[in-house]
Amino acid sequence: MNEQGSPPDVAPRRHVYLLDYLMRLRQEKTRGLLLDMGEINVIRMAAFIDGYLSCEDANGIKDEEYRRFFQWLRDVKHELPGEGWDVKYLRDCDGDHESAIRKFLDFAAEFVALRERERQGS
Repeated sequence: MNEQGSPPDVAPRRHVYLLDYLMRLRQEKTRGLLLDMGEINVIRMAAFIDGYLSCEDANGIKDEEYRRFFQWLRDVKHELPGEGWDVKYLRDCDGDHESAIRKFLDFAAEFVALRERERQGS
């Protein structure tokens, strides 16, 4: 270990922000969800996201883009009720956990695409 706490000869990695990670999960379909969470369960997914954000906060990383996504989901899409997205989407998807997670990831992808268009000036 060196002074920074990383093994010698290991290049530091770039932080992966939550929306980037969610897009990776979305592309990997079910395989990615199973590898990261152990089982496909919307409650676990919500807890995973909460833990990811807590870890970022604990490391001084401010994930403003995810916070913008959360606000967009609530204010523009009206898809963030007080009961939580996980409970609502599971109900909307008739108890199908994978479909509920997919719905959340699809909203995240819609937001990412919208932000990309905004950055390109369209």
